[in-house]
Amino acid sequence: MFLSMRDKLRGAFQRAGSYLKSRWQKLRDQPDLSIPAVDTAIKVDTLELKPPRKFDAQLREVAALEHSAEPLSGQTHSRSCLPMIGSWFSRRRDYLVYTPADYVEGEPLPVVVVLHGCRQTDDDIRAISGFDAIAERERFIVVYPFVTGYLSLRNKNCWAWWMKQHIQAGSGEVEDIGRIIKQVQEEFSVDPKRIHITGLSSGAGMTVAALVAHGSLFASGASVAGVAYDETARAVKTVSFLSVHYRSLGLIVKRMRDQIALNGHGRLAPLLVIQSEADETVPLQAGLNLRDSWLAFKEINPAEVTMLADTTRGINWQYQHYGQFGTDKSVDFLTVDQLSHGWIGGLPGSYSDTRGPNISEVIWLYFNR
Repeated sequence: MFLSMRDKLRGAFQRAGSYLKSRWQKLRDQPDLSIPAVDTAIKVDTLELKPPRKFDAQLREVAALEHSAEPLSGQTHSRSCLPMIGSWFSRRRDYLVYTPADYVEGEPLPVVVVLHGCRQTDDDIRAISGFDAIAERERFIVVYPFVTGYLSLRNKNCWAWWMKQHIQAGSGEVEDIGRIIKQVQEEFSVDPKRIHITGLSSGAGMTVAALVAHGSLFASGASVAGVAYDETARAVKTVSFLSVHYRSLGLIVKRMRDQIALNGHGRLAPLLVIQSEADETVPLQAGLNLRDSWLAFKEINPAEVTMLADTTRGINWQYQHYGQFGTDKSVDFLTVDQLSHGWIGGLPGSYSDTRGPNISEVIWLYFNR
């Protein structure tokens, strides 16, 4: 009697199944056998959508940190960047550089650029953010640009995030910030792959503009009470009798793509958006629009999100991570309740609230992830 090919295959599979079953039973019956569980939460060889549990634990820990009261032994360097020749909108910009005490020429360190908000100076944002102490502990360089001078009508010391001539590569304030960073690279030992930027309010708006205009210059950025790229000036509440107004998401993303195509870098760094739900100057919707513009540009599915919530110094906060953790294709979003416009969890000072998570520590954790 001849067996068909189907019968032969069926028999072979049955014999293989019986063999594997018997081998498993023998292994299972061995009393000292330990079969480790497979951890599928973090995969080395694949892109994971969920932030590692280690990051979650670190986030809770650093959010609760108090600002250091220890005297600092690093050095502060006062510098200026002269106007760019041939540019009507370029100005001389003063800036401060803080180098940690153990800074050594020839050893490249990361750089964090910190931009002040309206009615502030570089000294003010330096005082309330506490980045110098973090830089001393973690060994990085901090740069504090000062808007210094401007011709257009605006609130005192605002960065002009709503003016086209100041947010496009090669022109105005955003180009001057790029030139400041270049000067810092020429004078100090800087790791070019670890240059980060953050800012408050108008400084956050200019942070966003710098990330778009300068592309691959930055490894990552963080916006505190900021707005989307090329937003209208009415995206913030400057006077009580004017309602806020936002550009469409489609238009914002188009202008981001146009600018990045023009500057030739073709890259948009990851972004952490920090926003208070109770901010009446830069409403929550402005932060949501900024988040959504990054998600749309990077083509990240908003459903690809993990969330972590906690309470620190009486303020509830929620941290959302979108996309692929630790890659360019990611966006993070931190919201807090109750707090008005200003630096969250900061040191006492103008436009700062000592309550809530220590966002300076959170920002550095994000930059250093």
